[in-house]
Amino acid sequence: MTGSDVLKKINESRTPEDVFVKWNRRENDFADYDLIDRFVENLSAGEEIGEVYFLTMDEMWREIKRLTGERTRIIKTAAGDNVEWRHEGKSGETTQTCPYTPDTLMTIFDVETRGDAIG
Repeated sequence: MTGSDVLKKINESRTPEDVFVKWNRRENDFADYDLIDRFVENLSAGEEIGEVYFLTMDEMWREIKRLTGERTRIIKTAAGDNVEWRHEGKSGETTQTCPYTPDTLMTIFDVETRGDAIG
C-alpha cells in the first residue's frame, strides 16, 4: 500500500487508544515502530508500505517488557504512573524514572533497539 493508503487507513481505523504504529516495508524484511503522529508527519504519499498495525499503550508496554525484562517496571504514585528503567549509560548502569507516556515508551524502545527494531 502507498503512503496515501496508509494515511486513509489511519484516518478511518485509528481509535483514541491507538498511539503507536508498527509497520513493515513492502519487502517485509523488517518491522519498525513509531508514534502514530510522528509516523504520519514523516510519511510520503508515494512511499510503499507493506503492513501497518496500531498499538495501544498496553501493547507497546508489552513490547518494552519483551525487550527489557526486569529492567523496566511501572511504579504507581498518587501523581500517576511512572516507568523505572535500568539501562547502560556512559558511566555504567543507570536508573531513570520517567512519566508513563507515549514519548517515554518510544524513547525506551528506540534506545533499547538502537533504532533497529526487527520484530
